[in-house]
Amino acid sequence: MTKKIILIQPRTPENFWTLQKFIDLMHKDGNFPPISPATVAALTPSGYEVVIIDENIDSIDFAIECDLIGITGYTVHAQRMFEIASEFRKRGVLTVGGGVYCSSHLEQCLAHFDVVIKGEAEKIWPEFLADWEQEKFERCYSEGNSIDLKSSPQPRWDLLPIDRYLAGIVQCSRGCPNDCEFCDVTVLFGHRCRYKKVDQVMQEIKWFADHGAIEIFLADDNFIGNKKYAKDIVKHLIELNRSLKKPIAFFTQVTVSVAEDYELLCLLRDAGFVALFIGIESPKKESLEIANKKINLRLDLKEAVRKIQAHGIMVYSGMVVGFDTDDLEIFGQQERFLSEAGIMVPMIGMLVAAKNTKLWKRLEKEGRLVPGSEFGDQERETNVVPLLMTKAELESNYFQLIKKVHGCDHFLSRYRSFISQIDLRLIGPDSILKKYMDIKNFRTALFLWTLRVIKDYLFSFDKARRKVFFSVMRLTLAKSIMCLPLALNSLAYFLSLDDYVKRRFG
Repeated sequence: MTKKIILIQPRTPENFWTLQKFIDLMHKDGNFPPISPATVAALTPSGYEVVIIDENIDSIDFAIECDLIGITGYTVHAQRMFEIASEFRKRGVLTVGGGVYCSSHLEQCLAHFDVVIKGEAEKIWPEFLADWEQEKFERCYSEGNSIDLKSSPQPRWDLLPIDRYLAGIVQCSRGCPNDCEFCDVTVLFGHRCRYKKVDQVMQEIKWFADHGAIEIFLADDNFIGNKKYAKDIVKHLIELNRSLKKPIAFFTQVTVSVAEDYELLCLLRDAGFVALFIGIESPKKESLEIANKKINLRLDLKEAVRKIQAHGIMVYSGMVVGFDTDDLEIFGQQERFLSEAGIMVPMIGMLVAAKNTKLWKRLEKEGRLVPGSEFGDQERETNVVPLLMTKAELESNYFQLIKKVHGCDHFLSRYRSFISQIDLRLIGPDSILKKYMDIKNFRTALFLWTLRVIKDYLFSFDKARRKVFFSVMRLTLAKSIMCLPLALNSLAYFLSLDDYVKRRFG
């Protein structure tokens, strides 16, 4: 009799990253399909029935008949992972936990799952299944080596309703050559970047293209960890988009050093990259030094952002307050930097020590980790005891910074800076901005999205929001109608973040 395996992606609590309003404007149910369970499904040998449930778009039927439940997630999912496992264990179903949280919190997870997978799953998942068939499986399977990504299969996207997601997702590499004190990427995946073959990556991207993807997120922790490899991928994306009747927009995560490579910026522009997420962290050099963010220290950060955005590529920035060198002045410094740099999507967080990072180990040694903060609300509370302010001062000033930055006046200030940085001479014929303005390529979904964004502003009872809309339109049309997609994208993100901040922070 065929055994049935159900792989579950737990619901993500709403936060800055979920961008629920943005998803609603696109009439979608989720951001990206979950790559971890889809990859595990692809690693599962034939002969099993595999089902994927993404709780972000569908509810879980706990009475469903199955032989094994696999659950993955990050720290933000931990409580829900345990709740789901508990419900199935009550019903006598074998539960397996895996993913980032289980890899860094093995002891906690062993108390909640029958089996725990620690580390990358490419080898140990099939090993566990073979043991399970022989009824001699272990409590923990741990991968101590780095996986060759060339052996990683294409995820089983056919098991998910791809049309219900905002964007596709493809991973090209794992690992990062940098050594930031607070980051857990190198703890989990190492400093040596490992890569899929270019043909593998393109095959996965073409799958999404064939299934109507509007956007694709390249889910690398540092897409330009190897610039030669990145340029090879991007050159293939240029050719792909030239072959498509309707272009695909791309976005990914890079370091600010991308600003030093003019050729790479031009390639990214021509390939259809609309945004790059960059960990800028802080405008304060002392904070970058203590965080070991060396790559940011050698550049003028505002000038670097300007060089990127001049090509029509938006910078989404990760910003952090609460480093050991931060005092109460940091909140004003962050606010001014974001305004002057023209960053339209600032993701600001308090410093949080992820388990087993260098930051975690240092603060644990210094007695500066807040006890009992394992599942804390990281948007309202840090697990770090600051040096130059109290914990309460950090949290209360962070709330005020969030409300100010995501308010109408600050958004308009940032947009003025942003639109002034666009260099129309750099917008070449392959730029996605030009393709979007070609009526043949302006697909129905984007047209309807445009109408929804405009409707949300014009029919708002909030006068300040209406002012934002008309001000952005005036600034945009004064620059060039070609910048209209950038304006609409900025307005949509503002709606989403402003809506969330008002509900979450008052």
